Amino acid sequence: MKVRSIVRSIPAITACAVLTAAVQAACAQAQDAASPAAVNRLHVGTEVKFDGSVRTVGDAMNQLLGPVRYALTTRTVDPERSDSVLRRPVPLAARDHGVMTVEGGLLLLIGEDNRLVVDHVHRLVAIERMPALDEASH
Repeated sequence: MKVRSIVRSIPAITACAVLTAAVQAACAQAQDAASPAAVNRLHVGTEVKFDGSVRTVGDAMNQLLGPVRYALTTRTVDPERSDSVLRRPVPLAARDHGVMTVEGGLLLLIGEDNRLVVDHVHRLVAIERMPALDEASH
């Protein structure tokens, strides 16, 4: 009797194995599609417009980063520099700039003498001083 019940359950075990393999493949495909390399959320278009309640570059950056689920960090090589940029008032050019990518809006806010450092895995954005031309040649 036990041998018959085992033989009867083999097709069910095979079906479960096939189903499990198909589910695993679908999950792996979905994870690949959602990987940071596949989708750069900072390239999403947004309206760069800030009202009077947004006073600092840090406030404005948080407003841009919130919907794409990234966060600011000051844990950088030069945290004092990063913090000083975040405390600056929002530039007039950025108050009502129109539609652009989130990354473009962030770059507009931090100015040309700084650059963004992005950790897509942990969804963090930091600011660093742009290296000087004479430093870059060394």
